[in-house]
Amino acid sequence: MPFAPHKNHLFKKSLLACSVALSCFGTSVYAAQTSDDTDEQKIERIAVVGATTNSEITPEVLENYQANDLEDVFRHTPSVTVGGSLGIAQKIFVRGLEDSMVNVTVDGAPQTSTLFHHIGRVAIEPELLRSVEVQAGAGEATAGSGAVGGAIRFKTKSADDLLKASERFGGTVKASYFTNDGHKESVSFYGKVTDSIGVLASYVTVSRENMEDGDGQEIPGTAADQTLGFVKVNTQLTDNQELVVSFERRKEEGKFGKQTNWAPLQTDPLFSSWGERETLVLNHTWYHSALVNLETTVYQTESSFKRELYTWDASIETTGFDIRNTSDIGMHTVTYGIERKNDKVDSESYGDFGGIYDEDGTVTGLYVQDHWQLRDDLLLSFGLRHDSYELDHSGIDANWVKVDGVWVIEKDANGNPVTTSNAFSTEKQDGISKNVGLVYELADNLKLSVGYAEALRGRQVADAFTVGELTPNENLNPEEVENTELGLQYNDGTWMLEASLYVSTIDDVVFDKFKGREGVFYENIGELESKGFELVAGYQADNFDVIISYNNNDVELNNAVFNLPDPAAPDSTKPVTINGIDMAAYEYGGLGNAVGDSVNVNFNYHLNEQIKLGWNYNYVASLNDIEVFHRSMELGWVTELETISKPSYQLVDAYISYAPFEALKVDLSVQNLLDESYRSHGSVADYGHIPGYENVVGIKEAGRDIRLTLTYQF
Repeated sequence: MPFAPHKNHLFKKSLLACSVALSCFGTSVYAAQTSDDTDEQKIERIAVVGATTNSEITPEVLENYQANDLEDVFRHTPSVTVGGSLGIAQKIFVRGLEDSMVNVTVDGAPQTSTLFHHIGRVAIEPELLRSVEVQAGAGEATAGSGAVGGAIRFKTKSADDLLKASERFGGTVKASYFTNDGHKESVSFYGKVTDSIGVLASYVTVSRENMEDGDGQEIPGTAADQTLGFVKVNTQLTDNQELVVSFERRKEEGKFGKQTNWAPLQTDPLFSSWGERETLVLNHTWYHSALVNLETTVYQTESSFKRELYTWDASIETTGFDIRNTSDIGMHTVTYGIERKNDKVDSESYGDFGGIYDEDGTVTGLYVQDHWQLRDDLLLSFGLRHDSYELDHSGIDANWVKVDGVWVIEKDANGNPVTTSNAFSTEKQDGISKNVGLVYELADNLKLSVGYAEALRGRQVADAFTVGELTPNENLNPEEVENTELGLQYNDGTWMLEASLYVSTIDDVVFDKFKGREGVFYENIGELESKGFELVAGYQADNFDVIISYNNNDVELNNAVFNLPDPAAPDSTKPVTINGIDMAAYEYGGLGNAVGDSVNVNFNYHLNEQIKLGWNYNYVASLNDIEVFHRSMELGWVTELETISKPSYQLVDAYISYAPFEALKVDLSVQNLLDESYRSHGSVADYGHIPGYENVVGIKEAGRDIRLTLTYQF
């Protein structure tokens, strides 16, 4: 049978990133047909800057391993690490940089800021994903605002993705069982209401009990229930226009530890918590001619988190739009547009401390990106982007008391509320970012890519949990990143080899350098550097493929100034500039986390039309003697630096999929086949050996998990 439709996602991305770029940009890339055709037309998405390190994850990969959370989604992506086995606490790290520095979108709707620094900010259901695109590192001008660490784009399915050519209506019912420990059910209905209108409606529910680690020990506070409702309507307005409207509501609840991404002790209390996200997106495309290929995205997304602890709840609402046009002018393909995003944070707390706090931040971006097919063997890319950031803060500090079971603001003897108000605005921060890149065909199937990109990020809305403790900083500068990449790629359709080098430096990186009793204070603390290289080799035969990759990354803070004790004067401090500080998630949450070198081997085999199987091996090397507590020494919490280590681990995952007939499919996968007991390098490390820090220990990952899924389509 032909093997091409089942190629590994790395092969697919390799072919698209450079090979398609050289072949497509000599002609119009906005459509496969001329403007007279009535078939749907598509814009090719080609990235030149950082092409060899970008990657795409397909639905087939997610289904093979029965992905259930973010860690499953990115489990085999070399440049991405996910920490925390608990879904609501999971954080994504791209080349060691936390997802707070990455532009994350769902169907074009950004997922911004954080509700609580001990939980993740990205929540997605893998069941509905059509693709996941990862742009590692700052890239082209079209990547979106604030993409100093790169971009992750989640794209959801539509009715057309699920209907076969001759079908008008269909449905899918799935039931899954996980031995460690839970179950998942989903039902989807999709069809054509008319020839031009398609509808997809899905409902997914997941229920998990506390998981066990590789030692067979129960992990407290990891039980959770999730539900998802999703509706998507796509309408072909004319031969060349399409309108897509989607709505998603995702909920998760459970009893979690006080610090959600730390491992609670068996005797520690758990607190009821509720998380929710609603996203409404409108996408309009108009493929009119070589000069007018217009795409418009309008969105509103709201995330909220409420917990029993501190009787606290918070929400973040993001609204905005992105309007872009692509024009083919001779050998140039130019994309230009405007985007605007507004974030509103609302945080309320009662009880021992409390108040009502709001932040309102807006960013406006203008961008242009040109892909120029200078010669048959040379594609140039260059672009400019201007971003402008504005932010307003307001808050009311209050004493709260319960009256007849209801929280009200305490009043003085005259009956006036006892409150303290404060408000400030951050001075507008703006600037221009540039990028330039090329792909040069050295020989048949051999290509060289070079890229340089800048990105700027101004002050954004704060963490919703700590926004009430915020002290303004009038001297805060915007962050500016410079990212340089070099790649070499060989791909003849059978053999594939890639080598990539990169170095990314974020100047004036902004961090909440916690001041103890002084509260939260955002300031520029130095240069955050992420550098490394990736090597990928692969072979593809008629019915199997194998990919081997090696990933090296160092993420560290340089030129950081700390006021540390002066050995010459024990009762005073002096500023000390320190370089080479390895990132650790406990101390530098929101910035990054060091990850050891990794080797990944992925194998897929199609036995016949009905049976396919595969396995993945991943080894992550240890990181030893990471120096910590620079901030704690500055605050006087400790008197000397300490060290932590992150042990190595190796994981084996396997799957087999059997489709006895067209309507029925049985998937069996095993995550962590060897029952490894480990803590992901993307999680908070183990500080338990340090006196006074025994409870600062990240959650261990789940042990062996056998997953069985039955899928019935009608």
